Amino acid sequence: MKNNLLFSIVTTVAIVFSPLSDFSQAPDLGTAANFVLFTTTGAVASTGISNITGNVGTGTGAITGFGTLNGLIYNSDAVTTQATADLLVAYNQLNSDVPTFFPGPVLGGGQVLTPGVYFLPAAASLITTLFLDAQGDPSAVFIFQIGGAFSTAASSQVTLINGALAANVFWKVEGAVPMAAGTTMRGTIIANNAAISMGIGGILEGRALSTTGAVSIYGSLAFILPGGGSVLPVELFSFTGFCDKQDVQLNWRTATETNNNYFTVERSVEQEKWKSIETVQGAGNSSSERDYSFTDRLPVETISYYRLKQTDFDGDIKFGNIVQIKKCGVDVADNISVYPNPSTTGKFDLLFTGDRSQVTSIGIFNALGQKIYQSNGYQSNFNLSGKPDGVYHVQIYLISKTINRQVVVNSARK
Repeated sequence: MKNNLLFSIVTTVAIVFSPLSDFSQAPDLGTAANFVLFTTTGAVASTGISNITGNVGTGTGAITGFGTLNGLIYNSDAVTTQATADLLVAYNQLNSDVPTFFPGPVLGGGQVLTPGVYFLPAAASLITTLFLDAQGDPSAVFIFQIGGAFSTAASSQVTLINGALAANVFWKVEGAVPMAAGTTMRGTIIANNAAISMGIGGILEGRALSTTGAVSIYGSLAFILPGGGSVLPVELFSFTGFCDKQDVQLNWRTATETNNNYFTVERSVEQEKWKSIETVQGAGNSSSERDYSFTDRLPVETISYYRLKQTDFDGDIKFGNIVQIKKCGVDVADNISVYPNPSTTGKFDLLFTGDRSQVTSIGIFNALGQKIYQSNGYQSNFNLSGKPDGVYHVQIYLISKTINRQVVVNSARK
């Protein structure tokens, strides 16, 4: 009996003092996860020059102003019907989560919050900067249950640190969500029976979803997170790489930039240990296209991987996509071929797909080692039609090395 009582006491103490935040789980958004802006009933609109990546939809209402959308538009169809059902499931799950923290109605001001379920019983607001600290756990979930409207002050921001991901941040709001100009919001917002709006110059790294109410964005940047990952706080048109002779040429283009201090180009052999090889200054804030480039003149001698790391002026860091580059011109001999071989006419074509300026001369020797021809620089063909049938040795002299090729003249095969 004493052992059973002791076990009961220990178990009770463990339950009381175990952090409840360990039990918080991200809701299943279902097909609603594919939308960056969505409402079950209401209009969805974009005003001014907004850059939006992700699908846009409404179950019932007008959709206007999405001329540059990087995604699809759905209106009152089977897709929005399913998204409506999935959004309701996600809302109910967030609404039923057991709170673990009870902060005051004003979030931000340098406040640092750790993973858990935060309950605010009435209207709330965001000012200056709110830090969400995952404490090194990229699966950490942050859930905010707000019992009234949720507003943001101009230039306020949610900043993710120590592995926190916007894909794991959720705002369940029982009222309107007006976000002032310059707000940087991260996470999925679900407004119940109310509108969501984002002012000019804002950034939404996540989703704005409403059960009933208009969703609008004005001159802002909004994007969802495919696969729960993180993306650069700039809109990238492309990040590509290719071999340029012996070097690797990396190019990237941005459509917009917000608070962008600089890019860091990183390289890895096995995508495990990354090495910073160059820093390129960013544009800060820009709404026009900008091109960037970097040439890696000392690439590794195997397959290599490159990625962009972007750093904000406030020190926030995000990583972009990864490009894979096969070894570039390490063995120049792979770029040289002679054809036809054997030749029945004694005429040969020489193909060199590398840097031809590296070729200083070409020498041809017979089977006795006697030089029978010498060129200055590169030439694309040579003629041995007046020479006896047999084996000849072609030597291509480059600045850094000499490449040997063996050719055969066999006029008897005509």
